[in-house]
Formats: sequence, C-alpha cells, structure tokens
Amino acid sequence: MHTLTRSASLTDYEHVAHSVGLDPFRMLRVARLPAKVLDDPNMMISIDSVGWLLEESARLSGQEAFGLLLAETRRLANLGMLALLIREEPTLRAAMQSCVRYMRLHNAGVQLWFDDAGDMVLLHVGVNIQGHGVSRQAVEMATGIVLRTFRMLTGNTFRPVRVSFTHERPASLEVHRRVLGTAIKFAQEFNAIVCRGRDLDMPIPAADPALQREVKRSLEMQLANLRDDPTQRARQIVRMLLPSGLCSVDRVAQHLGMHRRTLNRHLAAEGECVSTIINAVRAELAEEYLANSKRKLYEVAELLGFSTAGDFSRWFRGQFGKTPSDWAAHYRESRAAARPVS
Repeated sequence: MHTLTRSASLTDYEHVAHSVGLDPFRMLRVARLPAKVLDDPNMMISIDSVGWLLEESARLSGQEAFGLLLAETRRLANLGMLALLIREEPTLRAAMQSCVRYMRLHNAGVQLWFDDAGDMVLLHVGVNIQGHGVSRQAVEMATGIVLRTFRMLTGNTFRPVRVSFTHERPASLEVHRRVLGTAIKFAQEFNAIVCRGRDLDMPIPAADPALQREVKRSLEMQLANLRDDPTQRARQIVRMLLPSGLCSVDRVAQHLGMHRRTLNRHLAAEGECVSTIINAVRAELAEEYLANSKRKLYEVAELLGFSTAGDFSRWFRGQFGKTPSDWAAHYRESRAAARPVS
C-alpha cells in the first residue's frame, strides 16, 4: 500500500518546472500522476510518485535545489486544516508540536519528531519514500515548507540556529540561502531544524484559544479515524536512535511509551518485529548515505549503529550481495549513464 499525501504537496509545480526548462505535464505522465493534481489540492496521491517526480525534475533540469524552489512559494493555506490549527496555537513550540502530531493528516509521507535537549531543540524532518536516492528533494522541500511556515506564523522573526541535512553540499547554495536564510550544514547525522529552546516560547500574534480548541477537536476526530500504524512509528524511532548506537527493542519501546512485549504484540499483528524494522531502516539509510554523500566507510558504519566498518561491510554484503564500495561505484555509473546529454 502506498503512503499518501495531499496533492497540495505539488502546489506550483507547473510554474517551477517551466522555469527550469521542463514540460510539467510530460513529467507528470511519466510519474503516473494525473494532470488534475495541479488543480485539486485535496487529491490523495502516492508519496513515492511525488518523491520520484522531484528527483527526476532535479536531475533533468540540473537544478539541485528543485524541491526548495517549490517550498519557496508555499503559503499557510497549502497545509489545509493543519494551517488553521497552528495559526491559533499560543506559541511556536505549541505550533511545532501540533505539526508533529497532525502532519500525517496532510502528508503521511513526511515525518516530524521533536528532540528537546533543553537549551537546544531539534525538529527532525524525515520522509517515508521507498527506493534509494530519491529522498533528497523531498527532504529539502519539506524542511523549507516547515521553516517557511514558522516564519509566517511569527511575522518573519523566527530564526533557527541552523538547518542540518544528511546529504552532501550542492554545487551552488544560492537557492538554499535564499529560501532557508540561515546557517546550513551538510553531511550531518540528521535532517533537522535546530532551534534555541527559549525561541520556541515566542508568541503567535492574534492566536484565538477558542478557535484553536474547535479546530483541534476536529483534527482529533480525523486522527482517531486513522488506523494506527505501529510499524511506521517504530521506523521513525529507529531512524532517530541508530546514530547513537543504542537502538534496541527496549529503547524503541521506551520512546513509544509502551512495554517491549506490547510493542512486539502490535508489530506481530502487522507481520513485523523490531529486528526486521531495524534491518530494513539500516538498508534504506545505507543506500541513502552511499548514494548521496562522500562519507568514509567508518562514518557510515557509525551512523548505522555498527561498532566497526568491518561489521558494516559484512552486513552490507549479506544484504546487497556486494561490498559498499562496489555498490556505490555501480550506483554512480548508472546515474552517469542516465544523465541527459546537453
């Protein structure tokens, strides 16, 4: 089953595609998306198709910041009912927490989670897209939209400490600096907006507590009608814990607020267990790191929770049938062969 997003995630795609020399309707056809996604923001479409479309648009146009160009034009209204709620929250912290809780009603492919370290707060940004090498544009677009949203809520006064990305630095930072407008770090351990804790107490002007309660009640009803997905929640926690080297059944259960036996029972009902989820997330991240970064083997091993590069290499060969170096070389060759001739 595909993870779905509102077609509002492709708002202004037609204009941006034209601006970089692409035929937007041809691109949509190849991505197997109907042209009416550009007119109806409430269609539910596959996040995998959106992720592929963004990456292919970036590749064919040569515009490495294609996702951020889409984020640059977003308005609060693009978030639908979620925008109504966060606009009425009393503080930026409350708005962020509502984004974390209700984002899946707008876009189930974007995963946000809060890491409160006291003085500093990290708002992690993840995307649930299948297939290696297809998340960079989606991650940057989601990060840009979230940051732009918080700025609009605070009258453009919100300034995070930095924005971190796991992928490598692009050749040009012109669009990144224009859209993100803050310190940007690449090849980091996580994709996140890093803020000072005290800045999150910033009030949101004209917030209406009565309207906030009514909108939240409506969203809670929608959330209650969604089938809870313990597998996706566990995957999110695993992604967060792997770099620490402390990813285990007990740790995942603790972060989900349940006993390990309860977690195992929920996952078993889905035909899953924590160990298979850890393995699957490691495989996805290994592909992502090897495809989109120039990290040393031992650095990738550490990010995936392995004690040594040798342990990682043996595990990788068992998963993919080749060494990490051979896999990365094959990936680069295939991408070069697919690159359009100018």
